[in-house]
Amino acid sequence: MILKLSNYHSVLYCATDPNRPIEKEAIAKGIELNVDDLKLAKILKECDKHLQRINEAYSDMTAFMLLTSDKYENLSKDEVQALDQYLFRFTKLQDAMGEKLFKALLGKFAENTDRLSFLDVIKKLEKYIALDIANEWHDLRKIRNQLAHEYEDDPIGMANSINLIYAKKAVIGSIYLAIKTKCDEIFSV
Repeated sequence: MILKLSNYHSVLYCATDPNRPIEKEAIAKGIELNVDDLKLAKILKECDKHLQRINEAYSDMTAFMLLTSDKYENLSKDEVQALDQYLFRFTKLQDAMGEKLFKALLGKFAENTDRLSFLDVIKKLEKYIALDIANEWHDLRKIRNQLAHEYEDDPIGMANSINLIYAKKAVIGSIYLAIKTKCDEIFSV
């Protein structure tokens, strides 16, 4: 275990299991593993996978979107599967970013997020990465909550909510990719 000071804060470099393949390779090459960097890289990889699946489902959905109440009630099995995949991955990307990525980034700047409201997390993140995302993120959360409170027996409401979240693919994608670019610039992750 090595305690090393970085530009931002104390960072603990450690090899917790010298028999694990990644740690064997690191030890053999004389590389010190930074747990925070590994965690951030893992979160980015997770977000990449969700965005990839969103893009694939979006592509499958172009033939039947935008929805009307009639179209919603008569979706084929394949259309429902594409729609479910899109909504599931959209939600997973939002969760991974909001619950993991934003907090991991603030941790890299030595910020404790334990007692911060989500709005405070976003505001601090904006300060460090010089991106204005609070309003767009709020809109994404509002649309997601709206969809969560729609019911199958309200096809007009469901169609409208799905159309809104479908139209926000570019927004969530651009927020994530801008943050990922900033991570690469600042941390070389």
